[in-house]
Amino acid sequence: MDQASIEKRIEMLEKSQEEFKTKKQMLQDSLLNDEEMVALEDKMKDAKTRYVAQKNALLNEPDNRKLQADLKDLAQEIKDTKQLLGDELLAYFMKNNTLEFQDASGQKRRFAVSAHFVRNKE
Repeated sequence: MDQASIEKRIEMLEKSQEEFKTKKQMLQDSLLNDEEMVALEDKMKDAKTRYVAQKNALLNEPDNRKLQADLKDLAQEIKDTKQLLGDELLAYFMKNNTLEFQDASGQKRRFAVSAHFVRNKE
């Protein structure tokens, strides 16, 4: 891929994103102008307030607080493990030039390598 192709693709992406944003706002405006929709939303907010209060009461029970802490620890462990696995698979791909990995049981597993832009740190 050459520079011009990448720039063209970026331009197309930005144009589509802007059109998406405009049309989404138009739809949102349409929903906000409907009286019945506004009345239903008010009822929903009241129900949501009661729901959140009940949920918080249940989550503040000691057993549930312990479960939440355990879940938070496990979620972080999973995130870290996925990051390490991704780094290791990228290194494996660069070394072996293949998108297949054979595990200890002999099963072949395919993986993907992708790239995307990240924000520049100013």
